[in-house]
Amino acid sequence: MDILTINQIKSLYPDQWVLVGNPELKDFDTLEAIINKLVSGIVLYASKDKREIAYKAKDLRKGVESITCVYTGEFPSNRKWLL
Repeated sequence: MDILTINQIKSLYPDQWVLVGNPELKDFDTLEAIINKLVSGIVLYASKDKREIAYKAKDLRKGVESITCVYTGEFPSNRKWLL
């Protein structure tokens, strides 16, 4: 499996949820979206359906130390966020 930069991931998997193994992150101390902190990682799976990623994550994470999930598209401006 190849390590891809975040720009490569966005280019290869536009508007998809991407499960990234062994993510390299920057700026740990800032409160920012994980997509803005992700530098590179190994793409384990990509899907337009976030639930599909969640169901498969347990099996796909074997052999990697850590995982994260990012969305490579833009969220609608009218999206409601729950905290």
